[in-house]
Amino acid sequence: MKNLCITFRSRSKSFLLFMRKHFQILEELKKNEEFVRSAYFEVYLIFRYLFPFLCIAYIPFALLDWRDFLQDYTNLPLMIYNSIFLPGCLLFTILLNFPILGNDFKTRKWVAVAATTFLTFSGTAMNLIIFKFGTDLSLFAFTQLGIAVLLRYPDMTKTLIYMLNYAVFLFCLFYLDRASSFLIQNFSFMLIMTVLMDRISFLTKVNSFHKEQSIRELNRKLVMESVKKSEILRIAIHDLKSPVTGILSLVGLYTREPSPALSLDHLGKSYVEPPEVLDHIDRTSRKILESIEDILFLASSSLESETIEGKSQNLNPELLLRSVASNLDFLFSSKHIRIEDELSGFPFAFYANPQILYRVFDNILSNAAKFSPPGSRILLSSKLRETLEENVLLIYIEDSGPGFQPQDEKDMFREFSILSAKPTGPESSSGIGLALAKKLLDRMGIRIRLSNSDRTEGARVLLEFPQSKAK
Repeated sequence: MKNLCITFRSRSKSFLLFMRKHFQILEELKKNEEFVRSAYFEVYLIFRYLFPFLCIAYIPFALLDWRDFLQDYTNLPLMIYNSIFLPGCLLFTILLNFPILGNDFKTRKWVAVAATTFLTFSGTAMNLIIFKFGTDLSLFAFTQLGIAVLLRYPDMTKTLIYMLNYAVFLFCLFYLDRASSFLIQNFSFMLIMTVLMDRISFLTKVNSFHKEQSIRELNRKLVMESVKKSEILRIAIHDLKSPVTGILSLVGLYTREPSPALSLDHLGKSYVEPPEVLDHIDRTSRKILESIEDILFLASSSLESETIEGKSQNLNPELLLRSVASNLDFLFSSKHIRIEDELSGFPFAFYANPQILYRVFDNILSNAAKFSPPGSRILLSSKLRETLEENVLLIYIEDSGPGFQPQDEKDMFREFSILSAKPTGPESSSGIGLALAKKLLDRMGIRIRLSNSDRTEGARVLLEFPQSKAK
């Protein structure tokens, strides 16, 4: 018994603290303009769906009432009610779904208040009309309780409306001499339940809005934190570029300075042959610079979008791809890889930033060389797909590497993901290349597809350039 009392006291205290907290939140939100707008818009949205349904659902009942009226002319009040309720539902359907009065907050607010008033008094009137068939409060109760639960107004508007309905209904009970003890008890109980449901439904609105605000604030902080981290990342990467560039400069100076050890007999050879270790330092440093540039592109999406759109022009993708392949000849020759050029040379124009597209082609061809074995081939080909809407240039880049495995499919374009294929030389793989290429191509409106090649038995990259991107 003692434990039960302790539990009851603890639960009661928790409940009171809970209610106190929500009423404090309620007082804070009453003056919150965003909360008021949100609550009224919710009511407005509910009525947009409710009134068309009421309009359609009530037509069969109105037809039945009309048939009964033709047989018995004593149901005139019901016919008057139908002649008001049905056009009223149609009017509010038009006002709510085709806002001829305007679509600003004040208009929505007053339309919602008018719709609430019309609906509550319609329920009250219907219940009073059918009183002569029996003392039943079901329609009145359903309307008032439904309004109290469903419509979560941010102020006392709804409370005033249903209180007026209760006053009218109570007056009519005495005026029609229906005020029996049974009806008064039911009426009083309904009033208490309506007030209670009204407060509960409103507190749920307050609670949900408060949670939404907390989530929005948390999202804002996360976005700010992400921006801050991206800024720190960009600063750190820029700071890394300086020493790496310095290393490259020092290596370049050493390998290009005249050697003091050379005799007069060897003046024809005025530069030192770079030792293998310096050559390795040079290649590694250049690779670090490329990785830094890739990470910079991935970390600065907004700047990247401006860069892509800012320097775009009409270009021929096939000519640009040939130029990239020519500039990478040193890379292919170091592994004795031959380029088989089967590009068709279509007079095709595509609107893009040439530097960005050059970077994508360079990335894809470097990957093809990285995973192709020495002495193999890389095949470049193209095809023009003509449709009724537009022409699409298809460019294929196929290597002779191991291709893609089924387990690679989900990670093909994921940043920093290492796929099953391994470089066939001393190259390293950071998992940035394909992710970067996909990101840049998407922004330029170019579709990329990865698969395995039937011709070279390696990986195949398909790029689709739509003609509509030309300007």
